[in-house]
Amino acid sequence: MAWGLESRGKPQERNRALVMIYRDKLRLWASRNLAPLMFLSMYFLTVVVGNIIFTTPFGRAQLEKLSYTSVILQFDTLFSTGYWALLLVPFLVTPLVVMLVRRTMGQFLLKAINLFPELSKTDYLVISVLCFAYVYFAFLRADAFTLFSSGSDAISSVEARFLIRNRAGVAALIILMSVLPFLSVYSLIRWMRNHGVIWTAISVINTVIMTVFLIVLNMKWPILVFDIGLILAVFVYALRRPYLKAAIGSILLIAVYLLVSTFVFRVAGPVESHRSAEHKNVEVWTSNSPNYLVCLAETAIHIAPMLAIAAVNRMAVAYPYYYQVFTTEGTVCGGILEQARVGPACRPSTFIYTRIFGDDGFKGRGTTPAAVHISGYALGGWPVAIFALISASFILGIFSCLPLDRNATVSALLITGGLAGYHFSQVPGEGPLIYDHGVMWVLLMLFLYILYRWILDKIRVRAGKVQGQNVSGTDSLR
Repeated sequence: MAWGLESRGKPQERNRALVMIYRDKLRLWASRNLAPLMFLSMYFLTVVVGNIIFTTPFGRAQLEKLSYTSVILQFDTLFSTGYWALLLVPFLVTPLVVMLVRRTMGQFLLKAINLFPELSKTDYLVISVLCFAYVYFAFLRADAFTLFSSGSDAISSVEARFLIRNRAGVAALIILMSVLPFLSVYSLIRWMRNHGVIWTAISVINTVIMTVFLIVLNMKWPILVFDIGLILAVFVYALRRPYLKAAIGSILLIAVYLLVSTFVFRVAGPVESHRSAEHKNVEVWTSNSPNYLVCLAETAIHIAPMLAIAAVNRMAVAYPYYYQVFTTEGTVCGGILEQARVGPACRPSTFIYTRIFGDDGFKGRGTTPAAVHISGYALGGWPVAIFALISASFILGIFSCLPLDRNATVSALLITGGLAGYHFSQVPGEGPLIYDHGVMWVLLMLFLYILYRWILDKIRVRAGKVQGQNVSGTDSLR
């Protein structure tokens, strides 16, 4: 059992009203270990489970159905000792590193976290409006609202996705997939703590707009990761029935996965299509019929087993390729220094994609990423794999040191750490840090806000001194 003191209102009002959050032992443990727990659990579900299934007759039968998966059964390194060692090493290393970080840096981080202030309503609204406006106008310039429904099949849909991302620009993607999710989680936490009408409205509006924008990207994982962040926030900070609310959120997450996947893959088929003059090479897919949503839902239910298998296989199938290629052929894409260059000729994720799917039209663009230590193994074998895993675990350990009940800013950072844990289980080590969904952009935004508050406080202090001197001068003349 654990109780947490939660403040309501502005920072200067913290002593006025306190909210008590009750957390049982399981919820308290999971909340404190959110970042490493997300890393290990998502890695287990998306990579380890699939590879365990591959050892069974059912798993082998599934692999034999497709040419690119049946090849795995011919790998010399499949199910070797090193194969299992690399696959399972995070469950040994990460808990130890997180424990050491807590013991050595916990107290220091508790003091350093005081630098992060609560965001006032006015500041929050200004930042959010500016971010949403930037993304909206970037999407308008990219014609994303038309392109997101482009294509009558999965291939043309992916082409439209690349077009949207290239036209929207890196800045818009960073704001959409890093800064705005943090702000959305922040507003949800303030709503759950304060129960005010304003924060309720802000949180609902944020969720709706973010859902629309992320669907417009014509991708699955951004909307799913955003929803996971909301579910984690509810689990950690809901005042009542956190398990029930998280369970309902998880069911809705599965529904979103099925619907969005069906839409992105265009499995339900186009209802109406035409070629616009502006996009001659892209078939624009539109529907004015409300029956399309019914068709989409029915198709999603029908292909749910296939989508479930795809969710398990997506990362699991890649691991045998990574271990086989980079064990038998060495660091074919070069080491860390080569990858640190801008635009290297070869990256493990694109190399493995081409090795799996061949020249399918997405060579050099399509990626098959792997977890942080597996990606490290591709760059230098076991030494780099262990270094990458320790580094990621160190970062996750820092997030696990964050206090649960300091303020909404720190709380939202805790949830951001949980999402970083998910990303470490799916992409190379630099991904959760500096990709468009990286935590560095959230920290940069917070640093700029802290700097703004510091400058504003200095101006107020100086203005107060000047006013005090003017009053003293006036009194002396009386």
